[in-house]
Amino acid sequence: MKISAENSSKIYWITILSLLFIFFLAGLRFQIFAYFPKISILIILIGFALLLKSGRLFFKDWYFFLAFIYLTDTLRGLIYYLVSKYQLPVYCEYVLKAEKSIFRTVPSVWLQYKLLGDSQFGLLEELVTFFHGTHFIAFLIIGFFIWLKDKENFRVYKLSFYLLMVMGISLYALIPTAPPWMASNLFGLLPPLRHFNLEIYTAIIPDLTAGFNTDPVAAMPSLHAAFPFLCSLLLFKKYKFRAFPFYLYTAAIFFSIIYTGDHYVADIIAGIVLAITGFVLANHLTKNYISFAHQEKSSELRLRRSNVVAGTILIAFSLVSGEIIKPELKKYYAEYSHLKFPDFINHSEKADSNYLIAVYLGDFEANQHNIGKASYYYEKAQTLAKTTYEKNQIKMKINRLRLSSF
Repeated sequence: MKISAENSSKIYWITILSLLFIFFLAGLRFQIFAYFPKISILIILIGFALLLKSGRLFFKDWYFFLAFIYLTDTLRGLIYYLVSKYQLPVYCEYVLKAEKSIFRTVPSVWLQYKLLGDSQFGLLEELVTFFHGTHFIAFLIIGFFIWLKDKENFRVYKLSFYLLMVMGISLYALIPTAPPWMASNLFGLLPPLRHFNLEIYTAIIPDLTAGFNTDPVAAMPSLHAAFPFLCSLLLFKKYKFRAFPFYLYTAAIFFSIIYTGDHYVADIIAGIVLAITGFVLANHLTKNYISFAHQEKSSELRLRRSNVVAGTILIAFSLVSGEIIKPELKKYYAEYSHLKFPDFINHSEKADSNYLIAVYLGDFEANQHNIGKASYYYEKAQTLAKTTYEKNQIKMKINRLRLSSF
């Protein structure tokens, strides 16, 4: 029995969607190292493509790009794994000093003092958390819109994001940087900051935070800011101020990542610079590619085939490497005292007047099995402890250290 082309296409896409759905369910059951909101939006986009009878074209244009995004998510976790396991330096004070030199304060602290204070979460915090979460899918929706309207501009879209993600991931590896909430909660370098979006995510969907927070020391640059800003550049190129609502959305994202304590303004500026760089380079390179493709049509066909192979390799690498590092990552996400902060390890005098830095140095040395040094910093922290909680906390650490020395 001969299957018609139309039925063959339906079977093809039913198979693809079924595999994605099975993967989604398996991931929820076995906690595979993956980011499921992107998988969910992918299923929705494929559904729209099928309704528009553009399924095969969608696969051709999107497969490698989506595989690259999936790889990028995995690489963020892999970078944090390598930083944690091999004690690579993590930085904290350089961006904090830059922020204070510009604003005389840290905007995250100022916003939370003015808007949140000691109150419980309200509608504003819920809206901010919502906008914070939409970042992870908004750029895909904009990409789908561009793909439907302007295939040549979609080439610019993809290449811009390739360049942006490569630059961003490279900087995450070169200069791992603590965000404002970590500078506050771990070291006491800032007044108390509530990482309230993480609390709200955890209250709604406990397992969701693993997808959002694959690298907690990836503050610089802010891809959270770079992604919507790059989308704004792409939209402005074609639609100018008709896309004004999305520009407002981008501003809302900027506000949300500052208010939550996830990023400094300096991180946002760095993200904007990367977005502009990727956009300019992509426009230049795409023009050259289009003129070449018109001359060598067969080369484009070969490129499409190689994209399918390369995309499959990226997905396989992401899945395998994610599963390998997952067990240790759970331990590294549980606490941050294993991280090596040269700002404090090389300047231990900062612990003389800071309880949290003294505790961090004690914990770090205890993890290195340097019992003498750990005891020294814990005793220093004991003299700095003010509240009952702090006194009990450091007493427990000292007792645990003594037991481990036997």
